[in-house]
Amino acid sequence: MPYVPQVRHIDRIRRAIEGRAPHAGGESTRLASSYWRSLEQYHLDPGLTKGPRILSAPELRDVQHREESVLRASGQCLSRLHETVREADYCVMLTDAQGVTIDYRVDRERRHDFKRAGLYLGSCWSEREEGTCGVATVLLDSKPITVHKTDHFRAAFTTLTCSASPIFGLDGELIGVLDASAIRSPDERESQRLVNHIVRNGAMLIEDSFFLDATTDCWVLLAHRNRHYVEAQPEILIAFDARGMAVAANRRARECVPGLERLPRRVDELFDVRAERLLDVKPGRDRVSLKRIGDGVPLYARVRPPVTSAPRRAASRDREPAAHDQVSTQATPETAPMFNESDTLERQRIVAALTQAKWRPDEAARTLDISRATLYRRITRFAIVAPHRR
Repeated sequence: MPYVPQVRHIDRIRRAIEGRAPHAGGESTRLASSYWRSLEQYHLDPGLTKGPRILSAPELRDVQHREESVLRASGQCLSRLHETVREADYCVMLTDAQGVTIDYRVDRERRHDFKRAGLYLGSCWSEREEGTCGVATVLLDSKPITVHKTDHFRAAFTTLTCSASPIFGLDGELIGVLDASAIRSPDERESQRLVNHIVRNGAMLIEDSFFLDATTDCWVLLAHRNRHYVEAQPEILIAFDARGMAVAANRRARECVPGLERLPRRVDELFDVRAERLLDVKPGRDRVSLKRIGDGVPLYARVRPPVTSAPRRAASRDREPAAHDQVSTQATPETAPMFNESDTLERQRIVAALTQAKWRPDEAARTLDISRATLYRRITRFAIVAPHRR
């Protein structure tokens, strides 16, 4: 028979679903919807005191291998975030887009306590398995949240406080969740406001690191509205290819720069600068001042050239004007980059789709089930050239 605290928790869950529970800040609707799904759709027991499922070591290695690029981009940020919140007895977790914990930071002497609470490598936090919790709620609606103590669906987690935020990829797809959790924290929900803010900033830093890692074959504009932050803390990242086409932008850039809602797009349609100026990067001359098209708001930027081994002469040849509906990235056999087996198969798949579509990017992107911007990035990365441009 359930203990009295479990009975009370079950009653709280039912009252929240029926709209009779006290408001949980501004999150009551999100939490109530999650409670309903957990109870009625997934048939989970809110009184259960068992911790989350934890993957076996081989299963976890497989997941971590698949998420290598996210892990590489996030490692430093996880350590910094933990240093910020560790004195308040928090651990920091990174999950993949299915809610599996693939990396975490915790004080060594507290590792056992956090593991007993389920906060450990390989723990699985999907709503289908664990009901309402920080990671699961973010996975469902891609918005930051703090799930504070009895906000959790399962009785096992009602001593925890979890602040979680989504991490997005180059095309706005969810690629993971950043979470800071405490086993014990003050009862007042307002006490979590600062941690929530820190986690949200941390998630955006991971996104930017992932962005820079994923666009090493592109020129990247790193900009800020304040000239003093360009070097240390650029907020706007825009990747563009050898034709002067913007092919990717980070979340802040999409918020700040009109015209980035649809990519690819010519750089000179976004800013009052010729693409050739940005492509002509020389040591000591990589700073530019530019204004946004439409409102004339100034930005201060530097340009990071491609960091791949592809020769610059191939990129220079690609600066010739090309219609937006043509594929123009060129690499001759003697300058083509080396690919591993996986890259070779992906390149062949893209070439096959382009050939079938008669080299029309829109049609090929639909066949491949990717965005046009993603297709252009992969064309550049794999040095693919249309037959009529060879």
